[in-house]
Amino acid sequence: MYDPVAWAAITACAAGLAYAFVRPTLCSDVDECTEIDSELSTSYNGLACTGLATVFLHELASLMLTRKSISQAQGLLHNTKRFVEPSAFLCWSFLVLLIENAVLLMAKSPWYAHSAQLLGKEQPVYTIFYLEWLINVPILLVLAGRCALSMTNQDIARPLIITNLYIILAWSCYYVDDSSIRKSLVSLSFSMYGFASYDMIMWVCKFLRANPDSSSGLYLRPVLTVCLIVIFGIYGLVFLGRLNGSVTPQSEKLFFTFMDIGSKLLVSMIFTGVRSSQYNAMLLDMLANTNTSFARNYNQVSGDA
Repeated sequence: MYDPVAWAAITACAAGLAYAFVRPTLCSDVDECTEIDSELSTSYNGLACTGLATVFLHELASLMLTRKSISQAQGLLHNTKRFVEPSAFLCWSFLVLLIENAVLLMAKSPWYAHSAQLLGKEQPVYTIFYLEWLINVPILLVLAGRCALSMTNQDIARPLIITNLYIILAWSCYYVDDSSIRKSLVSLSFSMYGFASYDMIMWVCKFLRANPDSSSGLYLRPVLTVCLIVIFGIYGLVFLGRLNGSVTPQSEKLFFTFMDIGSKLLVSMIFTGVRSSQYNAMLLDMLANTNTSFARNYNQVSGDA
């Protein structure tokens, strides 16, 4: 339960069961769905690819430079993994986003979407976004919980698994014909969101209790968790809008594309501040230890003389 491999296995099993239960039809196999998708612009996906490639290379360069710097000070620093983990996770996150937007830009047919009956029409539901979330949302939760707030895998496991399960459940809602069952599934999804959000708030409370005084990035670290709760809530509202027809496929696609990128950029900016605070705290600790050691040795020599 507390092993990331177990998290991935639970997610894969739940996704497989959901797919087998609803049996959705590919959008590329439905003419009406394909026609609607073909009318949607993909030019912004090209812009997104350019920006994501730049950010990915920047984060990769940062990771490599940090690893090189840390390797030269292995004997002086403890728990050096905390300096490189955020950049490594962010690299994977930006790479997944880059692949997603490249697919949306270059695919000749909408094989990355499924067709759902909404408002009397066969409309595309972009499954590729849900797949990206099943990969990147756990990364964001690990960044917020473990890397920023020093939570254990045991603390992270429950909200992470619940979040992935309600993502799968939300996707499944599009293919349930019975309105009462669909409403029940939607209600269950939002209940799970509330439950996972409560666990995440408990991370913040636990962190603040353990760190009552100002320290490296203290007030910046909880911001990430709170921002993720708000962002996930906004995604839920867009999902509801699409389900009842007030949000068009074009608006949903545009929102998800740029909100996905914006949320990862926000995480990257927050960790830039956290890393800066960590480095400053580390330098101050090293200087303090050096001065203390020098003063102690000096006093010993003076006493011996």
